[in-house]
Amino acid sequence: MLTKLRHVRPEHLAMLIRGVIWQILHLRFEGVIFLGRGARLRVDRRVRLIGPIKLGHHAMMDLTNTASGSIGPRFSLGDFSIFRASGAPNFICPHVDVAENVSFGPYCNIGGGFGLLIGAEVIAGPYVSIHPEEHGLDPDLPIRAQSVHGQGIVIDRDCWLSAKTTILDGSHLAAGTVLAAGAMLTGQRTDPMSLYGGVPARLLKSRLATKTPCGIPTEAS
Repeated sequence: MLTKLRHVRPEHLAMLIRGVIWQILHLRFEGVIFLGRGARLRVDRRVRLIGPIKLGHHAMMDLTNTASGSIGPRFSLGDFSIFRASGAPNFICPHVDVAENVSFGPYCNIGGGFGLLIGAEVIAGPYVSIHPEEHGLDPDLPIRAQSVHGQGIVIDRDCWLSAKTTILDGSHLAAGTVLAAGAMLTGQRTDPMSLYGGVPARLLKSRLATKTPCGIPTEAS
């Protein structure tokens, strides 16, 4: 514990104190937790908090009604962001698994829905939305009465989700995928080490490039 605290910056001290109070009140001592002003943290006992974990000011992470999962070390949720596994008391999210070194910017909206898997070293800018569920479109039913179904979302390691990107149910981001700002992934699987952009997102180019001696990037063979 002392080794971890040695790296705490002065401005994080209040966040650390809030986290310690939360851990004492909830008897959860799985890792160091930093809570910003107005941050809210609710976690099912079936979800492990490996920590350290940081929630920004007025951020909320609600992982109640989650069957299994874990939040890996050095997870960060930006100011005013919402990470909610289940939006209804009678719906159980099957799993939420987040690996190490994953960070989201401010004003993100992340759902658990029918399952969410995020690999290590993933970064997301502000206003990113992730929705692992779909609603039915039966014309004979009002919108509120439509069924909810889904396949879940997988984001492999080392992906970059630029500002205001949206990822819809059934999407699978291969390792090294970059989503350009404002892109919407509508259930497709991406190619590894590639850049996608647009609505719906399409392949723009591969990241697999080499550099010539003069420093000009060229496509790899």
